[in-house]
Amino acid sequence: MRSSNYNYIIPEQDGYLFFNGITGASFKVQSKNKDAFVSIIDNPDLNYSKFGNFIDRMLNQGFIVSDDTDENELIRKKYELNRCPGLYEVMILPTYQCNLRCWYCTQEHANQWLSDESVVKIKKRIEYILRREDVNQFHLTWFGGEPLLSYDRILEISQWAKDFCEALNKSFFSSITTNGTLLNKERIDKLKELGFGHYQITIDGDRLTHNKIKVLGSNSAFDVTISNIAELAKHTQCTLRFNYTKDNLKPHEIIEDLKNRIPEEVRGNITIALYKVWQESGENVNPEDVKLLAKLARDSKFKAHLQSTGMCYADYKYFDCIFPNGKVGKCDNADPESEHVCGIISDDGEVTWENEDCNSLPGIFDPKLNAAECVECRFLPVCWGPCPKRREEMMDKYGKVTCMYNGNKDAEIQKLLVNRYLNLTNY
Repeated sequence: MRSSNYNYIIPEQDGYLFFNGITGASFKVQSKNKDAFVSIIDNPDLNYSKFGNFIDRMLNQGFIVSDDTDENELIRKKYELNRCPGLYEVMILPTYQCNLRCWYCTQEHANQWLSDESVVKIKKRIEYILRREDVNQFHLTWFGGEPLLSYDRILEISQWAKDFCEALNKSFFSSITTNGTLLNKERIDKLKELGFGHYQITIDGDRLTHNKIKVLGSNSAFDVTISNIAELAKHTQCTLRFNYTKDNLKPHEIIEDLKNRIPEEVRGNITIALYKVWQESGENVNPEDVKLLAKLARDSKFKAHLQSTGMCYADYKYFDCIFPNGKVGKCDNADPESEHVCGIISDDGEVTWENEDCNSLPGIFDPKLNAAECVECRFLPVCWGPCPKRREEMMDKYGKVTCMYNGNKDAEIQKLLVNRYLNLTNY
């Protein structure tokens, strides 16, 4: 036996976190015991007579492997499994228009809307993929702009897709990312009827801060949004995404404003997910404030989620992002008029590509990517390398895929792994 090549030992407050990248197993030990645990895991055969039960547990959790274990093959299998081979996911952006103007938004809010012709072709595309025998699940997700500005299109396509999945005896699930201001009880009830099982809705701090960023005429955007979340959470899972900066990270004020407006009995259906605004440098943010906000959320009966590692949904085996102009791409952050969004849905539901490179988007193990830096990295099974959009940009610029962590790889990934541990253990 030997220790896994993908064990990570990470300092965490008063101890050390042991994490295995392939299995995802983790445990924490006190600082004084760290060297003893390392010695046992690194020398399992020598220590088996004394610590056999522990070594068997480490073997089961992947920290220890048999001498002939091919961990590279295990990683490849995990990669393919994470690509959700039985799932077809479609992300539809029915419009780029929005009723709000948040300063950190990356979109230009072009006046684009799905046409009747595009809707017909979207249905053909869904039908084309769902008739595959290896696909048994369908996830329809809505994004924008503000997708609820195109509420009638959402109803039309969702009803059709739900009925079609039922006819094929395939599972159907729908979700939406929205600012929450265009919801009301009637719409919430209708979307529940159509299979909407998850909402992601953004807040930008406490009530005062949120209302300065999201201006809704004479109304309080915070009050309208949180009231709708409280209604949704009676029967539906909601992710309340908090986009934080050094200025709006006020843990006590945020939680108090939420507690005052959301009944305790529905808070268990609400996950407060904490994500740094991309324009904000991580060096400006106190990580302890982030953890405190998560702790206060859990203490108040909400769920909490700290940013962690994982595979981008654009890497799923069957994934389409359909833009307001009807074109197909692989990333919702792409410019729909760019060369990277060049898929055209044909009348029979197939996608043809104006630029064949758009269709390839090879996986991280494909030799075309020249991604040896990722494939040989000890963090591959928890990072999975750059998302497809970044891979395209790297290939255009460097002719190969490079690390996305700009020299801080170990520290950045270890921080994200600590977050994953905290998410799992409800610290």
